[in-house]
Amino acid sequence: MFALLLTAGCSHSGPSYSLSPASGTVSIDGKPLANALVVFHSETSPAAAGKTDSNGKFELETGGHGAGIAAGDFLVQINSTPETTDSSGKAISIPIVYSENGVEVVKITDGGENSFTFELKSKPRKSDYISTNPLEPR
Repeated sequence: MFALLLTAGCSHSGPSYSLSPASGTVSIDGKPLANALVVFHSETSPAAAGKTDSNGKFELETGGHGAGIAAGDFLVQINSTPETTDSSGKAISIPIVYSENGVEVVKITDGGENSFTFELKSKPRKSDYISTNPLEPR
């Protein structure tokens, strides 16, 4: 699924983008989240994604363009995979609001640090996520 997401809609003959490194960590209830898919979506730039490691760390890649992400504003969505686990190795499912609505909108700067921390909750309150997906057509 990760490879399909990165390559869908992207080709090497399309426009080229200046990519900057971007990374971060994801936790749930204060504990690292392993094997979660972190996706940055934009209305003007190609999507970028990364999968968290056992420490909850991820690095973004832009499908068809390589490591990093283009500058701009991005909606961050975090998805469970069949292998997603908490720090004890227990299988866990991320609340769907983090993947459907999104965690937050972030700004990627060209040449900036672009390091992010996303602290999810297993029982999120409305203030813990975006209430409506800003990229969905109205």
